[in-house]
Amino acid sequence: MRGEWVPPQLADLLALQRAEEPETAVVLVECVAPSPASETSDSDFDFALAPADLKWPGWVSEPLWHDTLAVGVAKRSHLLAYREVPRQEVLEQPLIYAQSTAGEPWRTAVQNLFGEKPQHEQTVCTFDMAMTLVSAGYGIILAPATRLAGYACKDVVVRPLVGALRVVTAHLVRPCVDLTEQRARFAQRARSVS
Repeated sequence: MRGEWVPPQLADLLALQRAEEPETAVVLVECVAPSPASETSDSDFDFALAPADLKWPGWVSEPLWHDTLAVGVAKRSHLLAYREVPRQEVLEQPLIYAQSTAGEPWRTAVQNLFGEKPQHEQTVCTFDMAMTLVSAGYGIILAPATRLAGYACKDVVVRPLVGALRVVTAHLVRPCVDLTEQRARFAQRARSVS
């Protein structure tokens, strides 16, 4: 995975793999650039997980898990009156951005959806700092729903946007060859985790 967004299903998949085939060696390697497998320093791997549909020659990319754009608000926010927050309400709130997420694929979707500037916006360095300000009621944040859900214990509530967009899709990327039985079982487990 590249960037700060990691699908929560990855932990479930790895736990399932460990429980059902504990002899399988699993090595996770973070990659910061979507360079083709042939250009990576160690291209001796069976699968990759990417937040984009990679077009590597000789590899197949299969969409697995999706995340939608949501709004993070303080537990005492008036926006909790909405089951789904209207776009116009978002534009009227102080919006907090995290500089650390500037390169995330979902940030482009936010910019496209909210091309016009909100009345007030503030940029902080990290996502954790942004969520601290949100929980204190200084503004709201837009991010993938699963990313926001991790902050429920910090007095942040997640509400979907009206017409919520899929902003991130995790893709399982594998060589375009017949899979061994063990690799086919792993791919099937990945598809079964939701």
